[in-house]
Amino acid sequence: MKILSGLIIGAIFGFMLHRGGIVRYSRIIGALLLRDFKAMNFMFTGLGVAALLYGISDLMNLGTVPRINGYFGIGHIIGGFLFGIGMATAGLCPGTCAARFSSGKLLTGVGVVGIFAGVFMYNLLFPVVSALGGEPKFITLAMVFDIPYSYLAIIFGFLFIGMSFFLSIIDPSKKFDSIQGGKNLLQREWGWFSTGAVAGIMIFISTAIGEYLSFAGGFLALGAHISSIFGYSFQSVPSLNESTLWRAMLSLGVFPGAFLSSYLAGTISQEKVTPLFQEAFSSNIGLRGFTIFISGALMTFGALIGGGCTTGAFMSGWPTLSIGSFLMGGTFFLVAMIMANIMFIGRYRLIGEVKEKFRLNLAND
Repeated sequence: MKILSGLIIGAIFGFMLHRGGIVRYSRIIGALLLRDFKAMNFMFTGLGVAALLYGISDLMNLGTVPRINGYFGIGHIIGGFLFGIGMATAGLCPGTCAARFSSGKLLTGVGVVGIFAGVFMYNLLFPVVSALGGEPKFITLAMVFDIPYSYLAIIFGFLFIGMSFFLSIIDPSKKFDSIQGGKNLLQREWGWFSTGAVAGIMIFISTAIGEYLSFAGGFLALGAHISSIFGYSFQSVPSLNESTLWRAMLSLGVFPGAFLSSYLAGTISQEKVTPLFQEAFSSNIGLRGFTIFISGALMTFGALIGGGCTTGAFMSGWPTLSIGSFLMGGTFFLVAMIMANIMFIGRYRLIGEVKEKFRLNLAND
């Protein structure tokens, strides 16, 4: 039953990723260029809700204790740098890559292959990369300031949810909402608050049953289980058990979840080349495919080195107030934002032309 819960939680998360429009290339790149805040609001709401639930649980002594990601200095910097480049180049993270492929963007399938390439690269180099930064130190913000975790987590949760509402008010991409307004509930994108809140609840439920929601780690576990079928053991996953199978099922669940959302919306057959991506990497399908593959491998390899992806290090990690997660998440977002600006800053004047470009890309992504 617990293993089945991994598949269900993954499917719900994948459904929300597609339903909230977070699988769109233009949403991710728009967030990195500060031209579209919906993906950011989704993540802020998710981690804010998770932090509130963790804080309340701790205050009431319910025993739901989140896992703390270790701090290992330079490992976060190196991993975050690699993840940030991969994320900005293809507008992907491991979870959105799986969801985007399942929702009809079939070329993104090479990104899924790239994810497993990154997993195998990490496993081959495990003795070297696992030593980066030395022994992990399990430090949280609550320990640094000597404040009870429950109080700080609740404050943290309200802060990020409040930040989401503020960003929504000033969001430059809100014109897209008028395009969606005439569609029915299944066809249109859902709001960032409802989808982000469900994601946060899934993070909390994962912790409540003794697991941790992270898709990079999930794909590592999935790779280890698949390899074991052929008699190959992962040195980075020394034992296969119920927990590793839960994480594997979590990542597998994203595929049917996103597919169901896209199928119900009637968009599963609408394979389009995102205009922004085409302009950045030409219309050559081989070049686009190669870019997505390398990005998938790079971001997964970086996530496993640095301690998590956008779900593991950011949405699931920041609510725990882990210093390691703060450093990893801060590094990859900073690198991704710099990379995105390098890719697009010379093409459009950000104050003028790019506003219309993002509105048109949202409508055709």
